[in-house]
Amino acid sequence: MKKILFLTFFISVFSFISNGQITKNNWLVGGNGRLSSQKQTLNSSDIKGFNIDLSPNVGYFFIDKFAGGIKARLAFDKVEFNGGVSKTTQTGIGPFFRYYFLEQLNRINLFAEAAYQYLHNSGNTGSSNSSNTFTFSAGPVIYFNTSVGVELTANYEIFNNQSVNTKAKTFFLSIGFQIHLEKEKNY
Repeated sequence: MKKILFLTFFISVFSFISNGQITKNNWLVGGNGRLSSQKQTLNSSDIKGFNIDLSPNVGYFFIDKFAGGIKARLAFDKVEFNGGVSKTTQTGIGPFFRYYFLEQLNRINLFAEAAYQYLHNSGNTGSSNSSNTFTFSAGPVIYFNTSVGVELTANYEIFNNQSVNTKAKTFFLSIGFQIHLEKEKNY
């Protein structure tokens, strides 16, 4: 019975014309997230790591297909090594700019995004410092209806923390969810 209900819901959602509101004066609200896990051996010591990273955003379409706004970040890292555990929390905020390549009437669209974030890092050792990231993302968005879409992105991030002299370049995949809010029309 659950399969029949799910199939009925799925067909009804996709039977309507689906496209996003990517025109001037509309709002964009949503975000993306990623999970990662790693295991490595360094000088015969096993190191295990886990990361969860959430990035909500809110943006505005200044012109058709081009939006800009604010993106936040909340991330948790846990690394186990030599019997010890290191836990780190990152919070941050910064601007983003996004461009959609295809026309509004497409159910699937492609976009590219550039974002900068200033981050505050704090750990379970009582230490804290700041860092920054530049992230470049691209991928498709699949619209369920005129307002809601799921994004699958390939991302390249440049991380820089001058206080502990750390630099990293990372490629990762993420999934996101966006709601396009159409401006109320006055007739």
